Amino acid sequence: MQYTCYTITIKSKPEGLDDEVIYDLYSDALGGLGFDSFDTNEGVLKAYIPTELLADDGAIKIQLDETILEGVAIEYVVEGVPDVNWNEEWEKHYFQPIMIGDKLCQIRAPFHTPDPEAQTEIIISPKMAFGTGNHETTALMMGYIIGHSMKGLRVLDMGCGTGILGILALKQGAECLTAIDIDEWAYLNVLENAELNGVHIEEAMQGDASSLAGKKPYDLILANITRNILLADMPAYVAVLKEGGHLILSGFYEEDVEVLTDRAKELGLSALGYEVRNRWTRLELVKK
Repeated sequence: MQYTCYTITIKSKPEGLDDEVIYDLYSDALGGLGFDSFDTNEGVLKAYIPTELLADDGAIKIQLDETILEGVAIEYVVEGVPDVNWNEEWEKHYFQPIMIGDKLCQIRAPFHTPDPEAQTEIIISPKMAFGTGNHETTALMMGYIIGHSMKGLRVLDMGCGTGILGILALKQGAECLTAIDIDEWAYLNVLENAELNGVHIEEAMQGDASSLAGKKPYDLILANITRNILLADMPAYVAVLKEGGHLILSGFYEEDVEVLTDRAKELGLSALGYEVRNRWTRLELVKK
């Protein structure tokens, strides 16, 4: 899937207002228009949207041209995201081995040296810009998998990206895994990463929540996506979740917990709690 990047820079703002607050407002607004990845590591907001969604970009232009907060002015640049060799780019600039917990799980690329003290490892072949495994939400989701028994579970990894979560669940004893992502590159990368890790994925496919129709019920559904997609797709998740099954969500901020929990209650789910890391949150739900 080809992506387009909108790079947003703050030109002026009220005194005392943090850049992070402004970028969060724009991220929330753009998330409702199809943007699915955001990055503020370089002091600007880089917002990514599948290029195929830009056939009519009028709504995006209106959103960015309007003042989102009194006294705030921005400028933005639009450019395509080039296809690059992510193995080479990550090795040079980005991806370093990551340890989850106290030597519980190492995430590394094939070109990294294994840590002999790690209890388990996930090997990821970098093929895309997104789903790197070093984001707070990924760590939160992996923490849940490591901290709970996966033995014998039917697992769905929705919006699987590189497949880190589902592969870890299989390594922790899950019986079978369905991995779904809307991005063709992610779907192909999942298959490669499963082979690298010596696990078998029962079903990997390119698609969205509509792909779940007719699926056998799952014991555990993992969905690390975005708030708006989670709200829209939650009914589809609940429809294929077993009674007593768990739905684990991430990809949103702590302030979004209330709206997600309210939606879950409408669909017959109960909240078991949530965990926060740098505002990013993991929400645990159960179907009763």
